[in-house]
Amino acid sequence: MLTSEDSLHILKAFVNDLLETDFKELQPKQTYHIDSYISNYEKAQQKPKIQYTEVDILATSEDGTQTTIECQIQPHDHFNSRALFYLIEAFRSSLGKKKSKNIIKDNLFSSLHPAYGINIIDFHLADAQGDALRRFRLLDEKTQQPFLGDQEEELLILCFLSLKSKNIRKNSAVHHWQTFLKTGEVAAGAPEYIKEAKKRIDFYNLGREEQKMIMKIDKAEAISNAVMSTKVREGMELARIENAQSMLKDELPLETISKYTGLSIEKLEELKRERE
Repeated sequence: MLTSEDSLHILKAFVNDLLETDFKELQPKQTYHIDSYISNYEKAQQKPKIQYTEVDILATSEDGTQTTIECQIQPHDHFNSRALFYLIEAFRSSLGKKKSKNIIKDNLFSSLHPAYGINIIDFHLADAQGDALRRFRLLDEKTQQPFLGDQEEELLILCFLSLKSKNIRKNSAVHHWQTFLKTGEVAAGAPEYIKEAKKRIDFYNLGREEQKMIMKIDKAEAISNAVMSTKVREGMELARIENAQSMLKDELPLETISKYTGLSIEKLEELKRERE
């Protein structure tokens, strides 16, 4: 829904809605896969130590900002620490990389980019009366001024969207995301990109044979539309030619005929020779 090549606009809208950011583009850099989970689990059995899978989604923006997206259905011990752990891992992951435009030679910290974390949870973060959408950031406790990086950007933001809390602004984009993620349904007034997300999920939930049938129907419809579009263009061209022929019969100047029909002078000269 969020990481296929033709879903990047949905990913961007999702992140911008929840974080209130204005990213122009987001590219999925890393996505969760069950094979990775199994591999890490087996390693943990052989040599017990702290093991963790990659985050569900790790996306990178045009300025290098890292955004992690996690979905946690059941609460468990140390959940808050886990959420912070993934955020810090995303923040420090670029340490030492030399691709930043603002890199300072021999200064590893100049390559660090901001990291923002989004956690979708189906439980209350703190209490049942709390807001469904909670964002935590580094702020001065007295002035509430954010702690900024070298490029005047917020360095860390940790966001939680509870699917269980009802304390949310109705009909907001975030409310529509909450409804869709919780129930799989989309209200009529939801943004188009959420409606498109539902269509994708509905498609993925179909069996393989049903998917093939839908793809065949879509392909047939695309061909039909292309044929229809060609016929419309051909009809318009024929109408222009017929109008031009009438004007040529009345011996109007070619420049005038070209102006009103949209046909080139060369085409009009060709029609004139044919008529003669």
